[in-house]
Amino acid sequence: MIQLCRNALKEVLEAGVLPYQPHPGLFLSKGIAEISGEEAAGDLKQDHIRKLCSMEPSDLYKNAFSRWKKATQDRSRFTAFEAACEGRLYIGTTRDCPLETGITVHHTYGMPMIPGSSVKGIGRSQSGCIQNADVVEYLFGNDWGETDETAVISGGIVYHDAWWVPEGKPFVSEIITVHHQNYYTQAGEVEATDFDSPIPAPQIATSGKFYFVIEGPPAWAELARHLIQQALADRGIGGKRSSGYGYWKVLMT
Repeated sequence: MIQLCRNALKEVLEAGVLPYQPHPGLFLSKGIAEISGEEAAGDLKQDHIRKLCSMEPSDLYKNAFSRWKKATQDRSRFTAFEAACEGRLYIGTTRDCPLETGITVHHTYGMPMIPGSSVKGIGRSQSGCIQNADVVEYLFGNDWGETDETAVISGGIVYHDAWWVPEGKPFVSEIITVHHQNYYTQAGEVEATDFDSPIPAPQIATSGKFYFVIEGPPAWAELARHLIQQALADRGIGGKRSSGYGYWKVLMT
């Protein structure tokens, strides 16, 4: 038996009914009291994900989201839009918690978010249609070796984290079934056969709408917005896009 939390929290977690709504991010990584055995661990993880997926967005987050939308209404400085994930989204899957899976959440509020670096990355992936290298450099900066200059330029546009729109529940449960575990873990030594036992692995995803914000001179920010919206619809964002995850429909411009 391996204890995974502080003694002060162990009794609270083992009681099964929390006296208050926990921070979802902390509950995700710290909400399992102890774990033991491979088979028991699977059931424990599934139950933990079920509890996480039952959580509603807190009033604290709703108020913070409203403040953020209000703070980004100045169209001389910000360009913003909402987009709805057409299915589900895997973003920032990690293995830094007992679940051996995870999702990127806001540090303060624990709600799903898309990092600004990812938003910038998908915009840049769509920039092949721009022939002027100076335009691309202003929008997205450059990397070492892309120019003759020794300095790395960050670009003139700020890509903010995309906030989850607080409608419905933020987390959804997913299952990935590994059909040939030994084949994948012992490549070249074990063959994959029809007699292998499939192993379901519980996962966490999110769905719903996100609020994207781009900051910079209006004409440049509009160009960046156009590229990002096209990338969201055509290329998607996050993991498992080849299976249909992470594609979007833009709701407002």
